[in-house]
Amino acid sequence: MSTPTHPLNDRPSPPASPDFAGRRVITFESRRAAEMASLIQRYGGAPVTAPALREVTIERNERALDFARRLTGAELDLVILLTGVGTRALVAEAAPALEPARGEGIASDQDGNAGAQGISLMAAALSSVQLVVRGPKPAAALRELGVTRFVTVPEPNTWREILEVVRGLGDLSGKRIAVQEHGAPSHELYAGLEAAGARVTPVPVYRWALPDDTAALRQGLRLLADGGAAITLFTSRAQVEHALLVAAEEGLVERLRAGLARGVVASIGPVCTEALRAEGIEPDFEPEHPKMGHLVKAAAARSGEILARKGNQGDAPASAQSSSSS
Repeated sequence: MSTPTHPLNDRPSPPASPDFAGRRVITFESRRAAEMASLIQRYGGAPVTAPALREVTIERNERALDFARRLTGAELDLVILLTGVGTRALVAEAAPALEPARGEGIASDQDGNAGAQGISLMAAALSSVQLVVRGPKPAAALRELGVTRFVTVPEPNTWREILEVVRGLGDLSGKRIAVQEHGAPSHELYAGLEAAGARVTPVPVYRWALPDDTAALRQGLRLLADGGAAITLFTSRAQVEHALLVAAEEGLVERLRAGLARGVVASIGPVCTEALRAEGIEPDFEPEHPKMGHLVKAAAARSGEILARKGNQGDAPASAQSSSSS
């Protein structure tokens, strides 16, 4: 297991004005691709969007329905919510099981949306147990439901901080804990909770898949491997895993690693950093706060200095006037 260290903090010395200077910046964002591209352009970069992920809702999610029944039956002591989109999806998927006239997970209207009564019952049930949320996004999702009693995990919001917070709530022996997953199992978190005596129930609500169309991803990876872009931003473990998977299909893995080593690799936080190191890629820095805006600003401020230190001028600014569509 990789040592949980921050490669470099977002404290450039001497301070530099955030400016990509017209260079191409590869991003693997999908759901927030437009937002990421806008941030890159704001700091003078030419975004190359190479989506690596697609959220896939689990059809007929029996585990979500079972979670709702156990929650309302007082069979859970603590619930850990890892993402905002996952919290909302869990409520939408589980609430129909609480509809008295329907049950069995049948949606409450023709569009498959949970009815108001089921959502209200879910909110009441969530309010009845200890809740731990991984940062502000699941916290916001709970507030939308009117649920305000929860403990928020501090930055950088990894499984380590979650485990520390949960352990701080008291003895976990025999405690029944449900964990809303965020696209993939958090095996380290489950092992830590079970080692403390808890009984863990993972609750998947969606999973990560490759995009239906991977042409942009393949083009972005080839650009990196060929030296056509020198700055890369990673914001999740799944992005790293999918990028390397597709690079392997293209026969580009070693050239990609070499291209990344010559350029700037920015990781949003420790979990992403561990995934990069597991693939033999050493990130140049993490931002001070694991947020998209901080990541882009830090990359804009530090890229010139890092490239100069590596003897790499990056792609010529004059030729970096468009995104991957050019």
